Amino acid sequence: MKSLKHLLDTKAPSHEKLLDIALILSIVPHLFVMKGFMLIYVAIALFFILKKKKNPKNVYILMGIGVLLLLLSFFNNYNFSDFSKMQFFVSFVSSMLIFAISLQRLTQEVNKYLKISPALLMLLSFFFFDSLFMLFYALFTLFVFTLMLIWSRMDAPLGNVLRLTSKLFLLALPAVLIMFLAFPRISFDKAQFGFKADEYAPIGYTGKMRVTSKEIKLSNKPVMEVSFDDPTLLANALYFRGSTLSVQNGLEWIPDTAQHSPERLVALSNPIKYDLTIYPHAQEWIYALEMPTASPSKATLESDFTLKANKPIYDKRRYRLQATQKYKIFSKDDSNTLKVDKKKNEKTFAAIKSIRVSKLSDIQKAHQLMKFFKDQNLSYTLKPEGSDLEDFTDSFLFDSKNGYCVHFASAFAESARMLGIPSRVVTGFQAEKREMINNYLIVKQSDAHAWVELYIKKQGWVRFDPTATASRNLDIQFNSAEQESQMSTFFKKINKNFMYIKYTLESAILDYNRLKQMAILEKLLSDTLYLMKFILAILGVVLLSFLLFFSIKLSSCADPLVCEMQKLLKLLKKHNLEKKESESMFVFLQRAEETLGMSLSKISTLYHELKYAKNQQTQNISQLQEAIKEFKKRVAISRSTSL
Repeated sequence: MKSLKHLLDTKAPSHEKLLDIALILSIVPHLFVMKGFMLIYVAIALFFILKKKKNPKNVYILMGIGVLLLLLSFFNNYNFSDFSKMQFFVSFVSSMLIFAISLQRLTQEVNKYLKISPALLMLLSFFFFDSLFMLFYALFTLFVFTLMLIWSRMDAPLGNVLRLTSKLFLLALPAVLIMFLAFPRISFDKAQFGFKADEYAPIGYTGKMRVTSKEIKLSNKPVMEVSFDDPTLLANALYFRGSTLSVQNGLEWIPDTAQHSPERLVALSNPIKYDLTIYPHAQEWIYALEMPTASPSKATLESDFTLKANKPIYDKRRYRLQATQKYKIFSKDDSNTLKVDKKKNEKTFAAIKSIRVSKLSDIQKAHQLMKFFKDQNLSYTLKPEGSDLEDFTDSFLFDSKNGYCVHFASAFAESARMLGIPSRVVTGFQAEKREMINNYLIVKQSDAHAWVELYIKKQGWVRFDPTATASRNLDIQFNSAEQESQMSTFFKKINKNFMYIKYTLESAILDYNRLKQMAILEKLLSDTLYLMKFILAILGVVLLSFLLFFSIKLSSCADPLVCEMQKLLKLLKKHNLEKKESESMFVFLQRAEETLGMSLSKISTLYHELKYAKNQQTQNISQLQEAIKEFKKRVAISRSTSL
């Protein structure tokens, strides 16, 4: 606490130190997007600036190193066509600015260009970042910049300047809110910057599926965030469609590239509208909830009702989508979905002969096949063992009896073809409705999944999930649900709620645009209750701002001596005695004493002892308080006597 009090009592440092603080704060965001060679340059420049012995030649040495590293950073990785790209331009300008700042700082001369450089660097950083973290960091930096500007102009302790800056920010809140609502964020959809400083998250999803005996590891990193307009969904298991794989090529399932007539969707339920925020993954797939009914902007709805972006997704994107959960999809040509190598997997072919030759309908045969899989006592595991990949389906069903969704889906799709039922594998993600918070859902990499669609006459493509036939999960230890620590569950819940709050704030702030503004305006004009709530919310922000302002204003002073003397100065001001700026406290108190005819020597002595003493004793402050109170009484008595 003593160290904090000492910090709050600190007077403003030199202009050079304040400028250094501002430069450090403004350069920090650029370090996350800067190229490796430029990071090396920043480290070298810092070394030269911090050197105790200054040498004029260091400026030229640093300049030479900087030019070389700039060339390596940009011209080694970009061709000249990249000059048309906004991202390259902004990256180059910010690097050149940092280069110029470091050289100017090394000369130890402060000019007007150096003074405005922190603001320029912060403005340039907005081109790279689009996150709540950057928003809060920008607000924090703006607060610090304002504080340092005021501090450099005031001969006052840091605590006093901190309170004044806080007051200014609190009073600005209503104006900022109104400006935010009135002037939505500008959209730069056509620009090629916006790298967002996010590396793409490869999820092992290539649009193909290969059966292997290798162990796979799935992380809990988010792939998508979904916000439904109406959380009342029909199904508990939510399937997000990635790609359909109709061609079996040995152990690999790949898309059918032949030209076919588009499939036809018959929606049997009202569309579910939702927002899907997909994280960068360097691919084109948009994992839409089955079954998507329309294509969003800058995306294509394929003939098999999968969604693809026009370009690979290298930044976080949000799409407005809609889906129907009850549907029928019909195809005119299903020839490729019946091809199967009958020379392989003879055990499986023989085992399901009774189903194949029965007089059951295709849908009944499909359910019998699901029952057959369940009767095999199969196990789910991400560490498959013992599978013979030469005759995989036979080995999986009768020997190894273990695997993950890829193994289940491949074996089931091939078995269905043996029954004469067209089949295809669908890859994507499967999430659970129980994981939702209100209408919000996180889809993680660990939710990656593969399932099967069978073509049933008069019903079209029908989804079957053979992984559900597994009798046990070998990756979950016995009684693991009971053994899972309460602490682990608690932290998972905290993380889920944190993601929900983050998503809500991003939706309300970062994604607020002209369309949302018009939607709010339309609702304000048509919904009286919403209008009243809106007005009350604005008034609440204004009231809260003023309450916070007055709470700071009425809080205890950081400097008790200044507070006590302010009381005396207010009293003397009532008697037309006001201290001039050029007047010292000693001279002013002498003038007041002569004008009023009352002694102020005790107060003057105590004040100057406290003012210039190294430590302000609580006892001496109390003596000053008593002396001022006694003076007030004398003034009051004198005034009543004169009346």
